[in-house]
Amino acid sequence: MSTDVLEATVMLEALRVTELRLLLSQMGKSKSGLKKDLMKRVVDLLHNECNPELLSAVRELHKLRQVSKDARRSSKPSPVEIISMPACVSPENPQSPISVCTEPQMIKLPFYQTLDTILPPTPLVPMYEGAMQNSDFMFHLSVSQQAQIQNSKTSQSGLTSVQVVLRICYSESIGVEEDQYPPNISVLVNHANCLIECTYSSNKLGTEPSRPCRPIDLTPNLYLTFTNRLSVLWGNFGKSYTVAVYLVRLVSSQDLLDQLRRTAVEQQELCRRRVSEKLRSDPENEISTTGLQVSLICPLAKMRMSVPCRAQGCAHLQCFDASFYLQMNERKPRWTCPVCHRYAPFDELLIDSLLCDVLESCGEDEEEIEYLSDSSWRATRHDKSDKNKERVQHQQIKHQVNCNPMGSVIVDLTQSSSDDEDFHKEETVSTHLEDKSVHFRKCGIVKTTKAKKSKNPGPKQLTKL
Repeated sequence: MSTDVLEATVMLEALRVTELRLLLSQMGKSKSGLKKDLMKRVVDLLHNECNPELLSAVRELHKLRQVSKDARRSSKPSPVEIISMPACVSPENPQSPISVCTEPQMIKLPFYQTLDTILPPTPLVPMYEGAMQNSDFMFHLSVSQQAQIQNSKTSQSGLTSVQVVLRICYSESIGVEEDQYPPNISVLVNHANCLIECTYSSNKLGTEPSRPCRPIDLTPNLYLTFTNRLSVLWGNFGKSYTVAVYLVRLVSSQDLLDQLRRTAVEQQELCRRRVSEKLRSDPENEISTTGLQVSLICPLAKMRMSVPCRAQGCAHLQCFDASFYLQMNERKPRWTCPVCHRYAPFDELLIDSLLCDVLESCGEDEEEIEYLSDSSWRATRHDKSDKNKERVQHQQIKHQVNCNPMGSVIVDLTQSSSDDEDFHKEETVSTHLEDKSVHFRKCGIVKTTKAKKSKNPGPKQLTKL
């Protein structure tokens, strides 16, 4: 293990959860879980996939964390705390640090287009002792902001297309932050409660709402021409939060899909080149790949894709349906690739134009294709006629057994199974003798039962299932 890796591993101990998430997000890894899980994930990256960029990012975050601590110790608490810290030193002027405001940058939300900032990011500062705190903010809408709200369209559910929303995130990290509510949150505008849609994983005091936390719509209770009072009641349990108020325009999944079709269609030449690289023979591998199978069924919707896409960082050829993916994230924003489970935000989505042509060219009943070494493709057919024939034959034999006029006793020992294919693969032979009914399988005798003697025994019967 190198000295740099050991040094970076020690530095990770000083980082907070949000900074660890930022590192994992930049490396295209999952950022869910507790701090110990995030730590283990980053340490594994350092040991297995260590690169100069990752080491540099760990050192930079550690440096900013230490400077942030020193600045907080030396400064007096204020309603709005802005920390200035040195940025990276340029080679031309190594002695001149640049002062940078380290207020958190809230993550861009594809379904909310920011039109204006009404209240800039401001920390929630405890004003008195006790777990529950109350922070008040005052703001007034400009004439332009009033006009945009008044001229916005109203949906059937009563929501306006232009809204004033409150966003909350952690304020102790350096980088882009996801929305996260404090525990026991309640929001009032002009003394009227605002709707907050959130769930809690536990009833324990101090538990934060589960993600995803959406922006909180303040529009129904706003005064357009008077000063508005925003009250945020929140639980102070050792974490710091920042609030901001924005004027936004709601964007639908259909709008995002149209935007993808206009600006994010990958050229066929690039798509063919990716296929060729996947099929390129490895000199160390004795077995060469002559084709790669790709399903035309979306792994999310389990239906045939209409707009196949994948994220830029995904290494697989398999696509998923962009329309369904956007609709799913509109309801519950996770932005996770359903194929490799990598972080796949909207800005990284690309439509596969080669697979679009394949979907238009092949029949509606085709579910899978195979890319060949020359970047061409062919449909992969699965013949189900044998299985259907066997199923019909089994049903006919079962009907004959139930309607047997000879009165012979047949013992059916075929065990029921939820898997039809396993059920039809079994071969059972029933032989009826004069005094016994014996049920056989390939592996041997399963069961023998006594049968009543008949005065006129029927002929010997052999039934093959």
